[in-house]
Amino acid sequence: MRRVTTGLDHDGRSVVTSDGPPPVAFHAVPQAGFARIGAPWTGGEIATGEAVVHELWALDERPTRLTADPTLGVGAPAYDPPPAATKWIITQMGPSLTAPMHATPTVDYAVVVAGEVELILEADRVVLGAGDTVLVNGVRHAWVAGPEGCVIATVLVGLQAGDR
Repeated sequence: MRRVTTGLDHDGRSVVTSDGPPPVAFHAVPQAGFARIGAPWTGGEIATGEAVVHELWALDERPTRLTADPTLGVGAPAYDPPPAATKWIITQMGPSLTAPMHATPTVDYAVVVAGEVELILEADRVVLGAGDTVLVNGVRHAWVAGPEGCVIATVLVGLQAGDR
């Protein structure tokens, strides 16, 4: 996986500021939880029931053009940005991984990049494949990756206090 970021040079011209793997990722192993990967994930095999979450970028509730990478200080995965703040992640889910029923205080814009995943809601369910999009609107949900796993790109937007 490659992440390219842009910014301005000392003369105010647009330039590439970073080009390579996302520098921060977390490996999820059943029963052990998440562990920060010490170096950028190189795309190795993800075992059945495992996942890797790549931290791509984050903005607070008053976005500005950042010069420093906001992901470098992330010590643990978190899925609850403050109200109106955003977080951009890519999740690689291993074959048959189940993320149990949960809710996050966010509206999530997601695109299935590869594979297949089932989105389970309290009273409904839908199977999503590569190219499908979904809006998870601050509701309880679960995920079950298909037999080949899946990759989902997601932007999480923090909900206002009354909706959390």
